[in-house]
Amino acid sequence: MASEFELIAALRRRLPATGPTVLLGPGDDAALIQPPPGQGQVLSTDTLVADRHFPADLAPALLAWRSLAVNLSDLAAMGAEPGPLLIALTAPDLTSAWIDGFCDGVLACLAAHAPSATLVGGNLARGPLQVSVTVTGWVPPAQALLRSGAKVGDRIFVSGTLGAGLAGRQALGASGLVPAELTLAAVPAALAPYLTPEPRVALGLALRGKATACIDISDGLAAELGHLAEASGVGMRVDPEAVPRVGTFEAALTGGDDYELLFTLPPGEASAEKLTALAVLGGVAIQEIGVCEAEAGLRGLPALGQAGWDHFSQP
Repeated sequence: MASEFELIAALRRRLPATGPTVLLGPGDDAALIQPPPGQGQVLSTDTLVADRHFPADLAPALLAWRSLAVNLSDLAAMGAEPGPLLIALTAPDLTSAWIDGFCDGVLACLAAHAPSATLVGGNLARGPLQVSVTVTGWVPPAQALLRSGAKVGDRIFVSGTLGAGLAGRQALGASGLVPAELTLAAVPAALAPYLTPEPRVALGLALRGKATACIDISDGLAAELGHLAEASGVGMRVDPEAVPRVGTFEAALTGGDDYELLFTLPPGEASAEKLTALAVLGGVAIQEIGVCEAEAGLRGLPALGQAGWDHFSQP
């Protein structure tokens, strides 16, 4: 087994810190970055824990992709362009081969967001397997997408297909496939929404100046609708038949792991012509599912046993 410093050296060789905002990458006690002129800095962090968020024996390239993608999704929901990022990796054992596979996944996921998105540091430690990622991003402060801007009469939209993340989790468990033997180049289509989700960064950028509120769908549609409605002080009426989904409506509402965007648009931005242009710019289908109303609460949803994913209330 390689030493900690040998592993760090391998990471630095494979993942050199470059990009227009990086003044100093790995090698000192901290990185030094320079925000672009006129841009506000966006920060987000998330931790993925083995056998909670991913199979403990998942191939390292897929683990890296998934860990980065779920964090980049938070930047997408803010309308931010990805910038430098940090990765803290904890594992019971690490080999050079495992680190090499992990680097493959990092490079593959960041390729679509180069040169601004780059790894500038992190940490290695021994312990139960988990990955913590801290991302930075840039957005003009006045154009940042928030949860709190939806107005009565705004139309409610989602991107992509909901329930696909849950379906992918279930399909992986039922497939008999060994997670350690899966590769980035050959992820089965049914598993891809769970193992290699696509952060909707392009759509988030396209929504600048158009969307009145936005959030990513990590914990299920029902929970995210509730967050938007509460933050904006509006009610929301949803048409269940309009929700693009895999499986049951309840799976789309509560399954989580979709990493699509839920957003609101004023009526003037919701014409067929403008929606078509938005879908093209965002690189993903979008679908209207409801409307914001004055009366508080969510309407059109079935009675649910749970509102969405909650770390501290579920087994």
